[in-house]
Amino acid sequence: MKALDTPVLLSLLHGVPSAKALVKSLSGEELATTEANLLELSAIAARGAKGVRTERTRALERLRRRLTVLPIDAQGGLQTASRLMGEESPSRLLVWAMYGALEAHGCTELITDATGNLPGHWRFKVRHVRT
Repeated sequence: MKALDTPVLLSLLHGVPSAKALVKSLSGEELATTEANLLELSAIAARGAKGVRTERTRALERLRRRLTVLPIDAQGGLQTASRLMGEESPSRLLVWAMYGALEAHGCTELITDATGNLPGHWRFKVRHVRT
């Protein structure tokens, strides 16, 4: 299972050709994201005029139906993230929970446009793309 990070999903929602090509290249793979990513996208969709919000929300629902949405709950991320955080006190706890959910559900790769290394040590691979 390969997970798509929020910026990659946002590029898909905007119809960016490189993001569409990326998803096409992953044909046959199970594509996932987490509840945290969808929360971010929902907050973005809620901005703007009512007509814009309605269309963004519909587009997000269409995208949601094409993805496996991984929960962030006791088994799906919180325990894993807490165990790996150790004594650290990161400022972005929701990001740790997202990574914990990916790991807890057997994600093999996170596809993101973020640069740099992720905090912590995860079993999944990180692929940095430009969207």
